[in-house]
Amino acid sequence: METITQSNGTHSFRPVEALPSDRSKWPENAGKAYIHLLRELNQWSREHDCSMTTNSWIAEEAVRQSW
Repeated sequence: METITQSNGTHSFRPVEALPSDRSKWPENAGKAYIHLLRELNQWSREHDCSMTTNSWIAEEAVRQSW
């Protein structure tokens, strides 16, 4: 059963916590996600004979934006 309540329009939201700039201070799950994504990007780069120069940056940005 669905419950409908009236709201006065004020909401209390917790601010989004950004990951620290230092990856060594990231939560364990964020670090694991970064390593996993970086490995996948590097594997794709090897298979397609592409540069891996920006893979670390791409993996970090992806984790930061999705965390």
